[in-house]
Amino acid sequence: MKLILILFALCIGLPSESQNYIAPKIQDIKQRSGYYYSYNDARKVCNWIGYYLTKEDVTGSEIPLVTFHKDSAETYCASENDYGNYSYTLGLMKPRSAARNSSSEMKEVHNMLNIVPMNLELSRGSWRILDNMIAGWAVIFDSLSVLAGPIFEQNPPELVGDAKVNVPDKFFKVVLVRNGLDLGAIAFVIPNNAEANNLNQYSMSVDSLERITGYNFFSELPDYLEGFTEEVFKAEMWKDLSASYKIKSSYVKEDQCVASKKSGERCKMVTDCITLNCWKHGCDLKEQK
Repeated sequence: MKLILILFALCIGLPSESQNYIAPKIQDIKQRSGYYYSYNDARKVCNWIGYYLTKEDVTGSEIPLVTFHKDSAETYCASENDYGNYSYTLGLMKPRSAARNSSSEMKEVHNMLNIVPMNLELSRGSWRILDNMIAGWAVIFDSLSVLAGPIFEQNPPELVGDAKVNVPDKFFKVVLVRNGLDLGAIAFVIPNNAEANNLNQYSMSVDSLERITGYNFFSELPDYLEGFTEEVFKAEMWKDLSASYKIKSSYVKEDQCVASKKSGERCKMVTDCITLNCWKHGCDLKEQK
């Protein structure tokens, strides 16, 4: 999977990290350790969850928890019991691999706020692979802003549990990548079924995702950057042609793979892949000399 990164001239100043790129414009925002969110009381799932991601987040040693907890501050939050005896698993909008550097963030990954009813094969397959790819991008680049959430099309939606949790028809994930003067964005919309197995097929520009969801992503970017970053999309230019990728490829060192296995545990393979994904988890060494 590839993404376009745009290298701007040195005279163009980038926005500061203090600005908030992990919440759509004109949205009520709440916060837990490690992510921002907007909760939908009627659907019993979050409208979206947004978080920042760096190399330290994906290379830490925090161990995933076994159980999930109901959020005490959200009155209508579903519980883990609502997912029992149904054909959907507890899908994570922010993955465990994004919280390996903080015990408090790992705990909030296991908050039911972060959970959506997800097809089991999707959770273990394309959704996990996408999260592993994003973890690899966090190794290469300075920082990422990531937003994920459900998309509902069926009316009325399928329901699960006593809480009547709404089952999404699709999921979206959108990523803004920063590295020095590199800046780029990519979006994905993936059906909530077992057949969703081609990430390239589900990738698109941020503008296209905004038309689907009605959200305005990365709105705090200056207009000349927001429009250029969101409108331009050319999948085959991701990584291989970016300045950051070429620079990093010259000093790759061996380290533990950052990918998550189907069990949720971190892969223990050692790799010299630029993205620290081992050969089992999508390593691409095309640009390494």
